[in-house]
Amino acid sequence: MRPALFLLLLVPGCLLASPDVSGRWTLTADIFHTPLHFPLQLSQDGGQLTGTLAGSPLTGTLQGNSIRFVAKDEHGSTRETQGTVKDDVMTGTLVLRDPEDPKPPEAVPFTARRVPARRSGPPQRHEFKPTAFYRQFSAATPPVLSISPGDTVHTTTVDAGGEDEKGVPRVMGGNPQTGPFFVETAAPGDTLAVHITRLKLNRDWAVSDDAIVGRGLGSELAAAMKDAGKLVRWHLDIQRGVATPEKPAEHLTQYTVPLRPMLGCVAVAPNSVQAAPGTGARG
Repeated sequence: MRPALFLLLLVPGCLLASPDVSGRWTLTADIFHTPLHFPLQLSQDGGQLTGTLAGSPLTGTLQGNSIRFVAKDEHGSTRETQGTVKDDVMTGTLVLRDPEDPKPPEAVPFTARRVPARRSGPPQRHEFKPTAFYRQFSAATPPVLSISPGDTVHTTTVDAGGEDEKGVPRVMGGNPQTGPFFVETAAPGDTLAVHITRLKLNRDWAVSDDAIVGRGLGSELAAAMKDAGKLVRWHLDIQRGVATPEKPAEHLTQYTVPLRPMLGCVAVAPNSVQAAPGTGARG
């Protein structure tokens, strides 16, 4: 019997084909169990990388599926990454270095995902009936619906006090919000433009109070308003486009207010490093 001969060919990693990593990514680093999101833009020329991370210029290399790059801002702080690429996902470690911090930096895990290409085809219209409402603009709240740029959402809201179109309490007051909606292809650093195409009332009554916000009162007016704060119920004449008090005082029997519906609050959630503001917060 002739001896069998087996050959094992070892190919250096630098000779393996590298994936194309050019384009937009979102890099998420886990820092003290808090996910921080950074916009990442990469350009590739062979095994050399350039681009930006959170607006800071970067340089790096790509050998096979191993990737390394360093971004440095104008203050001298750096973000150094080392990891691997598989399909449209990078994983590895991120080291944040601050020249003014005497403590040695720690490596934290990161994941980067490629920002998907925008969907082709005509915009879509989505019918969404909310079942829950939120009183914080929080990045931790799961999206209720994913939409693409150019899409339209037809939905409803509750009022500032948390009551729906039938007057049924659905949530505590404080400007509770419908949503949130996730916009596909949107990434940290992008600007979102929201267009209200149609806004209409869904009931024939509303409430307000007869007080003036405290920061708008001088000492003389504050004394005059000391007994204010009662709720006033209004009838909304949607056909005529006016509102009138349901129980007007004698000098207000002919008083009307034009109906000009407004949505109230539209916002995006802040980065998770910031505390989520309440929807009823006053500036």
